[in-house]
This record gives sequence, structure tokens and C-alpha cells, in this order.
Amino acid sequence: MKFNKYLWNLYKNSSEGKSAIAAFSDRKEWMEEECLFEKYNPKIKDSFNSEVICGILEDFWCYKVSEHEGAELKSLEEAGKLYEEIISTGLIIESEEVLKIGDFDRMLELIPFLSMELNYLFGEYFFPYIYIDEFYQLTRLADYFEIELPPVPKKPDYKSRCMYYWELCKVFYRFRTENGLSPDEFSAFMYDYAPNVLGTEEKGKMPKPSAAWFIGGLIEGYGTHWTTGFWQTNMDTKRGDILVHYETSPVSAITCLWIAQTDGVVDPFFHYYSNTYIGDRIAIPKISLKDLKADGYFSNHPLVRKNFQGVNGWPVTGKDYSELLRMLAAKGFDTSALPQIYTPSLPEGVTVNNERDVEVNLLEPLLNSMGWYEHKDYIRQLPIHAGRGHRIFPDYALHYDNKPEEEKAKVLIEAKYHMKNNQEIEAAFLQAFSYAKLLLSSVIILCDKECIMVYDDKNGFSRSRYRKYYWEDMKNPDLYNELKNKLNT
Repeated sequence: MKFNKYLWNLYKNSSEGKSAIAAFSDRKEWMEEECLFEKYNPKIKDSFNSEVICGILEDFWCYKVSEHEGAELKSLEEAGKLYEEIISTGLIIESEEVLKIGDFDRMLELIPFLSMELNYLFGEYFFPYIYIDEFYQLTRLADYFEIELPPVPKKPDYKSRCMYYWELCKVFYRFRTENGLSPDEFSAFMYDYAPNVLGTEEKGKMPKPSAAWFIGGLIEGYGTHWTTGFWQTNMDTKRGDILVHYETSPVSAITCLWIAQTDGVVDPFFHYYSNTYIGDRIAIPKISLKDLKADGYFSNHPLVRKNFQGVNGWPVTGKDYSELLRMLAAKGFDTSALPQIYTPSLPEGVTVNNERDVEVNLLEPLLNSMGWYEHKDYIRQLPIHAGRGHRIFPDYALHYDNKPEEEKAKVLIEAKYHMKNNQEIEAAFLQAFSYAKLLLSSVIILCDKECIMVYDDKNGFSRSRYRKYYWEDMKNPDLYNELKNKLNT
């Protein structure tokens, strides 16, 4: 959904809008008191207390940033050079080198605090980054307002991950100036207006576990009633997946299972790079490291032999999981109620070896069974004009109008052979999303040999909000009709 200036002006002129904009306008005060930091991201207290935040801000201001006070930046290029210089030259406090030159690994966690100070000095080019451990909220905002974010750098490239903040600054500078927002208005838009427009993301029914993963770390300190939270995991974790929790020393045991509440999220500013939110904790009898080393199967498991070093995000194979259930059963635990890894299967008699097989043997028969046929209800490779002399061809357009220059489709479908990981799913979504904007589509479908993923524009399209169906689910009349109703929009 494009930025709506009418709705923005209603907010801007409201008492709430004026208050938020005024709060961000007094940047020196909020930078020192960090009250807006905590207001708009309360979870920051899980990682930093107020004393630590104030100490970081004071050190960076006194020994790094304040020397640029009074400087005048005349272009994005100058601002980018200044930012790169600041993050690359370390930090010396009273002759002590507290941050080495080029230590971009440690610099990562300081980027949000540095962003506040740069916004204070040079608000024209820098925005305050408050999405600590909540990068997925930034992607939600970008999807909703149709802002194309730059690709996230690879995990080992710490300098590029630090520079990613500057890449975001350039993207949002263009968005801000194109829509006539002042720097303070943009901050209020990002942290007060947009969250109210987006609301709380509805997740819907939890999918069946498609995989299991080990995670690790002590739970002690989170509180006995802690039921959900942010945790490092594999980037290919999917919502609904099983997370087997190994608590490190002094517990040194597998103590519980969790269910992933979100798909794995890659966060360039999170040191460990990928994370999810965990919940639905299931207590189980402890399986100690000693138990595992004495077990005939796990004694030779590479993770056990490494004493669970590098545990977070380690894949749990189907065999691993069944052997864990065996050990739990041996302790007298009823494993029948525990979640099981779901292995999808193709409809009987169907063979799929490539993308065209997905279309011909799975997708088209499904559409036909719902009463929709090619050249009547759907069309393959609908040509869309996307700029002068350039045309693109979405795989399928359902409920379409192919009148030249006015092409529309209520449902946009992209078929792939196999989207093996979250990165490939996201790439497919972004490709389909670009087509859907041109066709004014209200539903996006991604499908491959395993499943059908349905995205709708209720509250704006979001790469993290979808309903998943497996092909064999189409044998279930309730799920079949549920999907048909979604496609008959």
C-alpha cells in the first residue's frame, strides 16, 4: 500500500501526532534520557539496561561523534563517507582503546545507539534505528508501504552489516523526501504512526512442524513464568517447527521443547544473525549430556561429541528426533502428545521433477477441480508492461483482465519447483509482490512440489504472514474449501 498523504495529514494534525513529532524534535533530550528508545521498543530492556544505554551514548558522543558537531553535510555522498569513517576508526577513551580499528563485529551492537547521535547532528540523512531484535517489524513496515529494502549482507561480512544501516538511510531518505516528510515527522511515522496502522500481526493457525532444530542456552534468569521470547536459531526455521532446547552448563541437559512462533529472521544487526520467537514450551524429563554420551545412538552424534558447542540452529534429523522420543519413553514419559515432524507427500500417482510438473501435475488440476480453466478464469504468462519497452510474465493470473495497458488479476500465482529455504521463499515472494502491485492483486500464491502458501493484502501484504497448505491437505474437504474461498476473492 502506497503512503497515503491524506491519512498521514490527519495523524500529523491530531494531538497524538503532534505529540509524537514534538518528542522526536527534541532529539537532544530523548537521546540523553533514552525514554523514546524504551517507549517504542520495550524489549530493549532484555538486552540493555538504562545505565548501559546511557554509558554507550555518553562514550560515543564524547569521544567520537561530538567532534563533528557544527559540520555541514551537503549530500548523501558526504554523509555516507562520514558514517563509514566513524564506524571504521575504532574508539579510544582516555588513551584506552575500547574498540579496535576495523572491529566491525563489536561495532554491530552499537549501531542503534550511534544512529541516535547521528540523527541528532544530521537528521537530514540519518534516522534513529530502534528496531533492536525486531528487524522483522522493519520488514513489515517496508512490505506494507511498498518500500524496497536492500538485500541483507552475508553473515561473515561484518563491515557490510554495519554499513547496512547506511543503506537503509539512503532508502528512507528517498522515501521521506518523495513524500514531503521532515526528519522528525519521518521518525514519528516510523515508530508511532506506522505501528498503529499495521497493528498486531495476526498469525492464524499454527502450521504443522516441517522440521526440528536444536537451540541452546540457560533459561534461568528469564523467570519461571517466561513463556515466549527472542532466541537465536537457524535462518531456515519455519513457524511451527520444533525447537529442542539444550540448557548449557551448569544444567548441561535437554530440558524442554518449544515451538517457533515466527519464521527464522535474518537480522543484520543481531550478532548471531538469525533468530525466531519461541513459545508453547513443553516440559520434558531432563536428558543430560551424560545420558546422551552413554547412549548407543547419540554417543556418536557430532553435536554431542562437541559438547553442544554451536548448538543454536543445528538441524535435528528425523532419526535424531525419534531417538530422543525413545530416550524420553525410557524415562517413563508419555511421548504420544509431543509434536511430530510432518513429512508432506504428493497426491497418489503424481510425479514432479521440475517447475513445469508443479504447474501441470499439481496446480492446474487443483484450479480445474475448483471450476477454473485456462483462458477463461486464469491465464499463464500474462504480459505486463513494466516500464518503457519492458514486459514481465507472471506464471499465472487468476480472475484476470488482460485488456492492454489495464491488466489486472485478483490472484497472482508463482510456481517454483522447490523453495528449499526461507531465502528462496522470500525471493519468490518479493518477485510475486512486484507483479501483484502492477496487477492490483489482493492475493498472492506461491507453490512448489511441497506446499501452497497464500498471502493476502488484508492489512497489506507481508512476507511473514501467510497460510500454508500441503497438496495432500486438498483431500480434506474443509481445507480444500477454505483455500477455494481464499482464491475466489
